[in-house]
Amino acid sequence: MACTVLVKDEDGRYVFLVRKEDSGYAFLATAVKPKQTGLASVISRLKEAIDLNIEKLELNELTNAIVDENRIPLFVFVYEDESLTYPNQLLSSEDELSWVYSENIISTLEQWKISGVPQFLLI
Repeated sequence: MACTVLVKDEDGRYVFLVRKEDSGYAFLATAVKPKQTGLASVISRLKEAIDLNIEKLELNELTNAIVDENRIPLFVFVYEDESLTYPNQLLSSEDELSWVYSENIISTLEQWKISGVPQFLLI
C-alpha cells in the first residue's frame, strides 16, 4: 500500500509528501500490519513519518495504482491545520521525506498506472 498527504504551503499551493529516491520520488509505502486494516496500517505509517494531528487528516481519495505489474492501493490524504505555518513543520526524523509540487512528481506518477482519473491531481 502507498500513501501521500497534501498540505498547503505558505502561498496556499498544495504540496505532496514524498520519499526522495536516487531516481526521483516515490510515495510512502507500507504493508498491512497484523490485526489492522489497510487504512489503519497507512495511518500508522504516517504517524511514524510526520508529526500531525490525526484529527485534521482527511482521506481525500483511495485509488488503485499498478507498479511493476502489482496492484497497490494508493491513499491520498489532505491535511489542513490553521496553526501550520509551512509544511516542513510536519517532518520528523525521516530525512528522505520532502514536500513537492505536483509538477515535480510527474515522473513518479507516470511510473504508476493509476486507475481512473485521479481527483487529487485537480486540487
